[in-house]
Amino acid sequence: MLKPANVPLLDIQQRFVDALLDAGQAPHALSLLKAESSEQKRVAESRLAFYRGNLTAIWTQALSNAFPVLLQLVGDEFFEQLARAFGKAYPSQSGDLNFFGAELPTFLAQDARVADYPYFADVAALEWLVHRAYYAQDAQALALPDFLAAVGEGLQEARLQWNPAAALHSSPWGTVSIWHAHQQSPVDSDAIELRAASYGLVTRKDWFVHLINLEKADFLALEALKRGESLGSALEIALDENPDFNIPQQLNNWFAAHLFCGINQN
Repeated sequence: MLKPANVPLLDIQQRFVDALLDAGQAPHALSLLKAESSEQKRVAESRLAFYRGNLTAIWTQALSNAFPVLLQLVGDEFFEQLARAFGKAYPSQSGDLNFFGAELPTFLAQDARVADYPYFADVAALEWLVHRAYYAQDAQALALPDFLAAVGEGLQEARLQWNPAAALHSSPWGTVSIWHAHQQSPVDSDAIELRAASYGLVTRKDWFVHLINLEKADFLALEALKRGESLGSALEIALDENPDFNIPQQLNNWFAAHLFCGINQN
């Protein structure tokens, strides 16, 4: 029970939050409580510690849902340490914990504890794209026959609308291989090419999220389309990177992956 003192509500809330984030701040919160006997103080401290542990558990569970591969890479105990450190550095800005974790790649890139594993940040960036793809806005996919019928002779000038559930990923590390290898149990370590640059496409079909491995030419073309360039310009970029780029095949692949949801008329 709170002491009958004229303490502003905002101050009470701030002291409680500080005590949850830092055990060293607990006395400031406990001083607001009626805890005169040693037993009352012990109970108050115990309850505050319980809340602190519960907060860590919530952070850990939320991040493990979004970053299951990272969890496998670092193990349960270290992941919990990362979750607590991250939660203190980047407090949740939303009541929806599905948004908690967006800054984890940035956090990992700066955290000295994982400095010997520089690819962790890019693995987390890829996992966040996979996580957000599931919750992205639903949009009707544009089929290739419908697209060709709509643009007619203006195929080269056509600009496509990107599906909100699709995303591109690139890394100097083998993050796509790492992700795919950790979808199996036991992990297929032979499939991991750690020091090879990787390119990936995250897409969602029928509410299932998929990660597709891309060649660099494919990635560059899609990147151009995503930023609003014409189909003709995107295909030229792909051909500059790979003169053997198979345009009909890749067009079929792109539309089959539900990458586009319309045609920009501008």
